[in-house]
Amino acid sequence: MIYFYVTKKFHIFEKPNGFIFKIKVIVTLGPKQMGEAIIKNLKEKTGKSLEEWVQLILIHELTDKKEIMDFLKSDNRLGHFQALKIFEHHSGKDIYKDPDKLIDQFFDSERTRTLFDHVRSKVFEIGDDITLRPCLIYIPFYRNRQFAVLTKTKGDKIILGLNLPENHTGNGLLEPTSKLGGSERINAKTTIKGKNDLNAMLMDLITISYNNN
Repeated sequence: MIYFYVTKKFHIFEKPNGFIFKIKVIVTLGPKQMGEAIIKNLKEKTGKSLEEWVQLILIHELTDKKEIMDFLKSDNRLGHFQALKIFEHHSGKDIYKDPDKLIDQFFDSERTRTLFDHVRSKVFEIGDDITLRPCLIYIPFYRNRQFAVLTKTKGDKIILGLNLPENHTGNGLLEPTSKLGGSERINAKTTIKGKNDLNAMLMDLITISYNNN
C-alpha cells in the first residue's frame, strides 16, 4: 500500500518501507483567484503593499493609465499583471482627500455603516488623541501607532483587529491573526455582528490595545 498527503505544490507518496517520492502538481488559477494572489503577495514580491503602491502613485500625481503603468513597470520593475492590478485598485488621485467617501464606499450597506458608526463612536470615547485614517481595503485607528483596524466580511460582518501586548490571551474573546488589513501590528481579531458585541469586556481589550500604542 502507498500512503500520500498533499502539500501546496506536490503530492508526497510514502511506501510502507519508508521510501518517499513526490510528483509535482500544477495548479491553474482562474482570473479572479490569480488577481487575489497577486494582491496578497505584493508586499512579499515587491516590498510594498497594494495600499503603499497606490499611495506612491498619488504622491507622484499620476493620473493617466499609460503613465501609471510605465511608472510601475519601467521605473519600479513590476510585472505587467502586478502593475495592472495596482492600476485597477487606483480609483483616483483625490480619493484620500475625502475620508468620508472612502468610508461610504467601504461600508456600503446600511447595516455595516450603522455598525461602523457605533464602533467608531465607542472607540473615540477612549481618548482624544485617536485619529482615523481610512484606506481602500480597511479602516485603521491610530494613537501614536496603529492600534485597531476595521474591515468586513462578504456576509456584511465587521472584523475588528487589535494590537495586544505580547502573550495577551484576549480573555477568550479574540483569536490570533496576522497582517489583518495589511498591518503586521494587528495580532488579534474578533467578529462584530451587532452593537451588543461591543460589550464592556471587548471595550477593555480595545483600551489595552490603545494603551499599548
